[in-house]
Amino acid sequence: MFARFVYMAAIGMLVFIPPSAGAGEREVRLDVVSLPLGDVVQTLSFMSGIPVTTVGTLSGKVEHWSVRESGAKAFVKLGDASNLFVAYDGSRIIIAPKQEVSTVVLDRGDRSWKTEQNAIRALFPLLPDDALREDPASGLVLVRGPAVFTKAVEDVLSRQEADSIKVIKGGQLEILTTNNGA
Repeated sequence: MFARFVYMAAIGMLVFIPPSAGAGEREVRLDVVSLPLGDVVQTLSFMSGIPVTTVGTLSGKVEHWSVRESGAKAFVKLGDASNLFVAYDGSRIIIAPKQEVSTVVLDRGDRSWKTEQNAIRALFPLLPDDALREDPASGLVLVRGPAVFTKAVEDVLSRQEADSIKVIKGGQLEILTTNNGA
């Protein structure tokens, strides 16, 4: 317990949480002198109020790093600095070391890429730029990420044309159709 206190004392933490801010909107201010990567992820989760699903082992240290962003964007900044895959589905952060992610090749079928992208972005409004790639000539989609992410994208792409997807974010139900009309 004392070691944890020393770790927390080693970083300068300031939290500014407006009373009406949702978990993904809370501003996080964190200055890290030297901490294990896993501890920084836990601290950001606590400060932002966003739960984290960690895939793989977060090893290494974060040294001389600062952030002042809204909750989910703070994780993205940490991901950029520490070579991590970071995706946000509106309620939780999925985080994994980039060396532990895989690439899956999927067929988007006859649906337009724009329609599929919109459905995926509705599920994951925040994801790495290299997580989704489409080859227009073949209709194949390259999905790069941990298994929990690639499985969710595969489920979206495997839906029938007239299917709809129910997304619950922050207690609000949103119904997305995956037809070829958009």
